[in-house]
Amino acid sequence: MADSALIYLAPGAFQDALADARVLFQESRADRPRQGSLTEALEALSGRAVNLVVTSAEALLTSVTLSRKQARHLQRVLPYLLEEQLLEAPEHLWFASGKAEHGRYPVAVINRPNLEALVRMCREHRVRPQSLKADADLLAAQTPVLITVEEWGALILDRDQALVADEAQREAVLALHGDDELHFTRLEDAATLCAQLQSALAVDHGVEVLQGAFSQRQNQASGPSPWQPWKPVMGLAAAVFFIALAAVWAQQWRYQKAADETFAQAAELYQSLFPGDRATSGLRRQFQARLARLGGDGDASGGTLFRVLPAVASTLSQSEVEPKRLQFDQRDGSLLLDLGAKEYNQVEKLQGALNEKGVRATIANYRNGATGVTARVKVEQAG
Repeated sequence: MADSALIYLAPGAFQDALADARVLFQESRADRPRQGSLTEALEALSGRAVNLVVTSAEALLTSVTLSRKQARHLQRVLPYLLEEQLLEAPEHLWFASGKAEHGRYPVAVINRPNLEALVRMCREHRVRPQSLKADADLLAAQTPVLITVEEWGALILDRDQALVADEAQREAVLALHGDDELHFTRLEDAATLCAQLQSALAVDHGVEVLQGAFSQRQNQASGPSPWQPWKPVMGLAAAVFFIALAAVWAQQWRYQKAADETFAQAAELYQSLFPGDRATSGLRRQFQARLARLGGDGDASGGTLFRVLPAVASTLSQSEVEPKRLQFDQRDGSLLLDLGAKEYNQVEKLQGALNEKGVRATIANYRNGATGVTARVKVEQAG
């Protein structure tokens, strides 16, 4: 914390436009403090962790004595215990408490909308609020303190007795107390003032206002992310990824649909060739097994099929008949052709052409119909 940047808001910072509020700020303890607006300070410290300090004009510092039972519900009981000291409605205030000493808890109270506005401005400028404390709390160990820095003038007699005052008001208060009796710690320039605040922050003096909903972890979680500049690119990349994923899924669906249709056609062909056998998901293996049996040397009927098929194929390609079904009878090695023709003599011509090819073809049966002739031709190996 000792090397963190510092922003010290001037009295009345929340009265007008917060962005234009006067501040003292340091990038580190080794740097000389600079004066400027809050916006200028946040822009200069963008990307940094910052300790924020407000004056006693913005925060009520007090303490309460609580029993152990009350201490377990500290946030609930504080608004009621401090009701007489509050100038605003409790719902508009943020209550923060410190570690108890002899049963007495130090408390800091600040306007909640003002606190939210300050934290929000820090986040907008990518500044992470690491701590927020009141100057009187940080300088309590050195009281009485007299601050004479222009715009930050104040008298801090004790932690809960501080007065933001101009030069004339300070002199009047000093006259009442007597400067000889009270040995004030005098902070007369910005460098000395900031150095004292930084020293107190380094040893964690004072009540931390950023606790609970405003804790450092919450600020880190909801503060500006280092990935913020890359968010548009990441969004575009995610969109492209999901579009590509959808395209791949659609293509896969089309391929699967085509595969299903092809399988259905293959199954239909298989069952037309082998009516007694049911097509399964392993259709390729079924075909291979069937063809292996049909083409095997030890299978006489299988050899017959492959010897008569070339003759049948070439003859049908030159014939006028229309083949309707091809069925091989494995029992006697015959090939049955179901045909359609306009006239019976076309079937006879096919029979003759097959016989000329060296196979034996016989017309097993035929039937005349309104549109022509249907016939079954039995083809066997000659000899």
